[in-house]
Amino acid sequence: MSSKRARKRKTKRKKGANHGKRPNT
Repeated sequence: MSSKRARKRKTKRKKGANHGKRPNT
């Protein structure tokens, strides 16, 4: 999972099934 190195920003955790994972909005 080296793609995570590109975006190393802490985003506000969205409520829902994807906790911590990248938001699929």
